[in-house]
Amino acid sequence: MSNNENPISKQVQDDEISINFGEIWRALLKYKFLIAITALLFAVLGALYSLTINNEYEATVKMVPESADSKSGGGMAGGLGGLSSLAGLAGINIGGATGVDAIQPAMYPNIVASIPFLQELVNAKVYNPKIKKWQVLKDYLKEHQSNAPIKLYDSEKLEEERAKKELSDADLKDLNVPKTPGQTIDFININLKEAQILKKLKSYIQVEVDKKTMFLSITCTLQNPIIAANLTSLVQSQLTRYIVNYRTEKVRKEMEFLTSRQAEARKRYDQALFTFSNYKDQNRNRFLNVAKTQEKKLQYEVDLAFNLYSSLTSQLSEAQIKVQKETPIFKVLEPAQVPLSRSSPKRSLITIGAMFIGIFVSLIIVFFKSVNLKELLS
Repeated sequence: MSNNENPISKQVQDDEISINFGEIWRALLKYKFLIAITALLFAVLGALYSLTINNEYEATVKMVPESADSKSGGGMAGGLGGLSSLAGLAGINIGGATGVDAIQPAMYPNIVASIPFLQELVNAKVYNPKIKKWQVLKDYLKEHQSNAPIKLYDSEKLEEERAKKELSDADLKDLNVPKTPGQTIDFININLKEAQILKKLKSYIQVEVDKKTMFLSITCTLQNPIIAANLTSLVQSQLTRYIVNYRTEKVRKEMEFLTSRQAEARKRYDQALFTFSNYKDQNRNRFLNVAKTQEKKLQYEVDLAFNLYSSLTSQLSEAQIKVQKETPIFKVLEPAQVPLSRSSPKRSLITIGAMFIGIFVSLIIVFFKSVNLKELLS
């Protein structure tokens, strides 16, 4: 092929390469059908590929957790307000140093991703509109949830086959640790299949916390819109319950202790009062000093039992008030809603992206067809 026949000629002179945009334009016009056909072919392939991807629906709940500092009010927190602001710029949380709340909102994503949290969540029930009844989430996750318009392959099945291969290639099979009577095992013992289900559930849940505003959003993405909204609501309620139990655990244990002690004190008071009343009835007309001394002793026991009962009742009331004060409040700004449209895949974007890839590939083909490589490399 001569230089005159080339749409794009490379003039190499004195190690300089000149670019003739006119020849580039003529080359594009010459191969315009090739470019158009390649772009169209890639666009069709991209559209077909997008139709093989499962539809996914996204449900989100947005809420603001009450900070511990807002409950403590004034006092030390107020006095350290300016210092806390300066320390916040350095990444230091002075509010946490006061011991008011050890779980900060920034830790919520780690809590939701923890195995104990997922183990409790996977046993919850969700409504499956496909079978029109409530179903344990674990059973739903075991099913193949393919809803792509074109089912060339099942991504869920491929993932399960990969998991089975991992099970067969695993060095350690399921290890069952027997429980010793009266002994608590402080470690998690689950088999690989359960671990795979928890991993699958974890991939559906996303928790984000704005570090500045402490704005909390929980998003669940599944292939069923109703189950997506249901799971989002379950995560919200379980996380709220977890934080409330943590914040009030110490006070609730104290309240349970006071409740049991109050019941014992009430029983002791009733017994002392009964003994005292019975003694007075039996010794009503006696004026012996021994009888009077015994009466004073019984009266003292009644007063002592009553004072103990009254004190425990007062402490129990204070503990009940403290439980209410320590219970955090989660203000839900936007509850979970059943999505009306799918969140992914973006089939139009996939098709357009594939078309641009086709244009890029066709331009590379045009370049190699138009350039005299021997002259360029000489």
